[in-house]
Amino acid sequence: MQVPAKERKSLPHKPRGTGIRVFMRLAGLSALAGLIISTTLGAQQGRHLSASSEPLVAGNKDVVGKKTASQVVFHGARDLSLLAASASDLTGVASAVTTEYRYDDGTAEAYTYVESAYEQEYVQRFQLPRAGTIAYVAACFGREQSDNDPGVSFNLLFYANAGNGTRPGREFAAYTTTVTGLARNEETCIYVNSGDIVRRRLGSGTLWVGIRWANSTGKLLAEDRNGPGGTRNFWRYRTSAGGAWSSWNLDTEVTAYFIRLAIDHGGSTPPPPTTGCQPTTPVLLFDGGYTVSMCYRTPKGEVGQAKSGIWASSQSGLLWFFDRENAEVLVKVLDGCSINGYRWVYVAPVTDLEFNFRITAPNGKRWAYGNRQGRTAPTKSDIQAFRCADEFNGA
Repeated sequence: MQVPAKERKSLPHKPRGTGIRVFMRLAGLSALAGLIISTTLGAQQGRHLSASSEPLVAGNKDVVGKKTASQVVFHGARDLSLLAASASDLTGVASAVTTEYRYDDGTAEAYTYVESAYEQEYVQRFQLPRAGTIAYVAACFGREQSDNDPGVSFNLLFYANAGNGTRPGREFAAYTTTVTGLARNEETCIYVNSGDIVRRRLGSGTLWVGIRWANSTGKLLAEDRNGPGGTRNFWRYRTSAGGAWSSWNLDTEVTAYFIRLAIDHGGSTPPPPTTGCQPTTPVLLFDGGYTVSMCYRTPKGEVGQAKSGIWASSQSGLLWFFDRENAEVLVKVLDGCSINGYRWVYVAPVTDLEFNFRITAPNGKRWAYGNRQGRTAPTKSDIQAFRCADEFNGA
């Protein structure tokens, strides 16, 4: 099949033709605006944050803007094969051990779509040094000034490798998600970190991640043309809902698409406790009868039990070790029973001491987390920590 020609156009003109890949610059776009994950505040509020619609300083991707979370409506990615049974809008927070794999430099030089197509798909190769679970997938879209729709629905697709790393092969997973609240003339990076896609296990080696969306949305995918690269990119399209897809077209004009993949290489199960101490005293009691206990050990070998009494509610609380004025750990046990059927656990330590941490359910089941001496303990989250059904049947 002959590969369609590609054109570069400036806004607002859109040329006509079938299968023409068009590149644009969003007039007035000066910097990145997007949905940004903040582990600390995101865990505290149990929801996603959104960045400001005001332009941010170019290259400064750590700035969280001022747009309120209510201005962006996010639905978690759902497995296309399990739509009837899947729950949307779950909340997950990337832990400190998450590794983000990206090949763009953070500054888009162009925005692209396949003109006059019904639907297009762009894929990017990722090489994982070891296995892990998905923490999030990100895709950055542009919205033109003339685009009256602030939302976009798109599919995330995963492909096995083919051709010794040269092209995508068999599709092995597909998810769908929707976001609204994209600002005109701005780029929005959508971090899909909830729903069925979270905790999907991926093996080590080469795989491909694709973004598929309909032309009727009017959205454009951000491209990097002068970044570090190190990946490989393809695109394809079809002209009708039931039509055949074109062959994959190798993209030689970009160094990367703005598609990012974050993996938790530590796995979804909290590490087993270390051996230096054992939690013995419950210090927090949360809704549903869940108790929290924790012990610590100093470099000199001194062992103690964590204490409460700074602040606590029915779902969260603070723990301290040596000084009540110095909180060491924030703990949250949230009721997600009506959303995905589980209790959600968030633990945010701010210590480098060895410790063993434990949450115990009314039926005796435990969720454990441990830290070794001298390591600053990472934040941990688990939105499938305890199955709510077990609370009622005594399992």
